[in-house]
Amino acid sequence: MRIFTIGETTFDISFKNGRPAGACSGGSAYNSAISIGRAGVPVSLITTFGTDHIGDLSLEFLKQNRVDCSYVTRFDGRSRLALAFFDEANQTQYTFYPASEEIFPDYPTPMGDDIILLGSSFALRDHGREELLGFLTSAREKGALIIYDPNARQSMLDQPENLRKIYENISLATIVKGSDEDFKHIFDSSNGEEVYQKIEELGTSYVVYTEGAKGAQLFTPSNVFSVPAVETAVLSTIGAGDNFSAGIIYGLRERLGLNQKITELGKQEWEIILNHGTHFASAVCGSMGNYIPEDFVPYI
Repeated sequence: MRIFTIGETTFDISFKNGRPAGACSGGSAYNSAISIGRAGVPVSLITTFGTDHIGDLSLEFLKQNRVDCSYVTRFDGRSRLALAFFDEANQTQYTFYPASEEIFPDYPTPMGDDIILLGSSFALRDHGREELLGFLTSAREKGALIIYDPNARQSMLDQPENLRKIYENISLATIVKGSDEDFKHIFDSSNGEEVYQKIEELGTSYVVYTEGAKGAQLFTPSNVFSVPAVETAVLSTIGAGDNFSAGIIYGLRERLGLNQKITELGKQEWEIILNHGTHFASAVCGSMGNYIPEDFVPYI
């Protein structure tokens, strides 16, 4: 079983009270890959970044955390940068500075037991979209498990082209995982059951609906239930959703590694999988990092 995360790599600089508070490599797929690697699970990151000093730091950190870099594509230029500004409630606002080039990565030949995670703005880019859709379509046809996290930071209701791409991505996914805020931006609904109905109409039957401190809900053809969040003194919400995804992948690998198919997973098994997600996310919210701590102990 191979695990791939696909997306941008961004160097994050955090500010509190108008002053720099920290810096690290990030991006949705990057954060998930680092946490999966730290949890001791083999994972490959499919991404691009520059040959600048920031790119060197990003590559070295991946290697230090046991992430396979075979599908990291580098270009001669500046890597992507993000400034994250924390308010008094430790919520963040971002300013992004694009990379000097926009290229698409090299994709592997998919296999039937692959687990693939993608999302964020990378999954909406025009450049390289044909290649991305070709990879996802082939992966779906071979039976790979595709998790799509739209990570919609703003309303898509007045962006018909992006909304079309999101719907297209959903149609290729096995599981759609997102926050109540994401789905509000996409479907103009804060009702989990209504969101599930809309996603099911697009061709996906598994939805993980996260609600921050309220926990998460799972919707499948045979199960609808919720799990509570882990009580946490929140220091930062950066990477919370990315690490929830990492926890789900950790749990799915445990169960599907027993030669079970996703259609055979029952409520008890899904509860364990979702609890892995809440524990990964909690560990990140309780720190200023984008990933689980190196001494993190997964949910048992």
